[in-house]
Amino acid sequence: MSMESLSDTVELLNVKDSSLYYDANPDQANTLTSIELSPINGTTNTSQSRESTATGNTEALCGPKVYTFIAASLAAMGGILFGYDVGIISGALLQLETVFCLSCLQKELVVSFMLIGAIIGSLTGGFLIDFYGRRFTIIVNSVIFIAGALTLALSPSYSVLIFGRLLVGYGVAISAIAECVYVSEIAPARKRGLLVSLNELGITLGFLFAYLVSYFFIGIPNGWRYMFGLSAIPAAIQGFGMFFLPSSPRYLMIKKKDVQAFEVLTKLRGGNQNSVQSELAAIRISLISEQDRKFCDLFSSKDNMRGRLVIGAGLVFFQQFTGQPNVLYYAPTIFESIGFESNTGATLASVGLGVVKVLCTIVTVMLVDKIGRRKLLLVGASLMAASILTLGIVNSGMFHVHKPCVDNFCDLHTATYTITTPTSTSIPSEATTPKMKLNITSSFLSNSSTTFSITEATMLSTTNQTSKIAKPHMSGVAKWLSLASLMVFVAAFAIGFGPVTWLILSEIYPSSIKGRAVSLSTVLNWGTNLLVSLTFLDVVGSIGISWTFITYSLICILSIVFIFTIVPETKNKTLEEISLDLKTR
Repeated sequence: MSMESLSDTVELLNVKDSSLYYDANPDQANTLTSIELSPINGTTNTSQSRESTATGNTEALCGPKVYTFIAASLAAMGGILFGYDVGIISGALLQLETVFCLSCLQKELVVSFMLIGAIIGSLTGGFLIDFYGRRFTIIVNSVIFIAGALTLALSPSYSVLIFGRLLVGYGVAISAIAECVYVSEIAPARKRGLLVSLNELGITLGFLFAYLVSYFFIGIPNGWRYMFGLSAIPAAIQGFGMFFLPSSPRYLMIKKKDVQAFEVLTKLRGGNQNSVQSELAAIRISLISEQDRKFCDLFSSKDNMRGRLVIGAGLVFFQQFTGQPNVLYYAPTIFESIGFESNTGATLASVGLGVVKVLCTIVTVMLVDKIGRRKLLLVGASLMAASILTLGIVNSGMFHVHKPCVDNFCDLHTATYTITTPTSTSIPSEATTPKMKLNITSSFLSNSSTTFSITEATMLSTTNQTSKIAKPHMSGVAKWLSLASLMVFVAAFAIGFGPVTWLILSEIYPSSIKGRAVSLSTVLNWGTNLLVSLTFLDVVGSIGISWTFITYSLICILSIVFIFTIVPETKNKTLEEISLDLKTR
């Protein structure tokens, strides 16, 4: 639907049509009608809300374009928290496995419990966003991030660590939904791709910061505590800053707060009130047809909701099963497997991945509104298929040579000693039992032969175990070719699936049910992420790194077919135009 035809429809909209939407409160319709007939400079005789007072001072210091960019950027700080909390675990695990004596399963659970928290967040987040608002949800979520960061940093035990990861995962899921929805609803159509993609840029910066922090703290005792705790800083900044930013005008329209919606949109779009009034009227028309949506409507054929759900679900499925998240979660482990043997070297190589990801995301952010969503997805998926296939072939000699995870665990051994003491009591000293820490578990008396137990708490070293596993014998060329392939793979994800998936999810669903719709898609996102990450190390140990990467390349090829046949182009269209187009697909 073109803007011209939309304008014609707006002209036909009269007060009677408006009362369709405002049947519960006709005074609201009269208020907005008076605003449209007598344009004013962003104010009304109605007393302003506390939100309008807070945001008005911010907007007065800059123009509408800068104001909109600041709002989108501050919301995108949630992306930094997202990327940091997901990425920091790859470095922290290198210390945690020793501190908490973690087995392979326990390491996978440390990673995976964040994903379980994300699934819970996805199930509940959509309802919070739709019923309490995008802005309010972001503010509350910043508190959740702070609580999670402090819990992890102060963890005295493995169980508390797991709970902290669960809490952070919940925050990450809410962040993924709320910020993209918020930014898509405050952004003008021609800049929506750029502004929504700032969230993905934030995610990539978060990953880069995580890798850098890991590199600097990996050699410090208890460095993992600093790694986790630092994320509280951007969370506090975001939570405080969002108090001074506006709510989504579409959310305000849904809640029938039209005067506030008019004020907010005037600040976001500038002084062209005719344009503001037309946009508000277009939003109202869309909401009239979308009112009284229920969650079960997402699965119906009405307005092609089922088709929209297939688009969203397919994108998040391929975003996860093409393997890129595991490259980020287990980057140092993967680098150790392909020949970067030290923790520091493997972590530094991961920093290189983060730099590439950031640079390519910046390029994508600048081009997404010019090139279009479909083209970037197709180019990105094609490069991912080629690079991960190359990586699999280069590592073909690694099949069953090196398993990237060997259990590190604590065990208790009870040794029985018989000591004859004629007149005095003595016990074996550490000098006579080297490399043992002895804990006497029974008392004994003198003048007797006494049998007692000594519990030997030892950490079974992996030194002897790993010596039985052949280290990777990879030539210098193969090692650096593997690194280059991983770089291209990460870059390709940053061109396509990374930013564009979240952008399209924020565009294809109706505003009245968008939070719950995006939430449902992200449940699948985190569910598949959980499945892939929980089994990744075992899969690599079973079939080898080579065949794991080759499998990912085949999935990338399937994603190309999906994008080409199903995913629509949405660039330079308003959210209302996109919704109308999808109704007729």
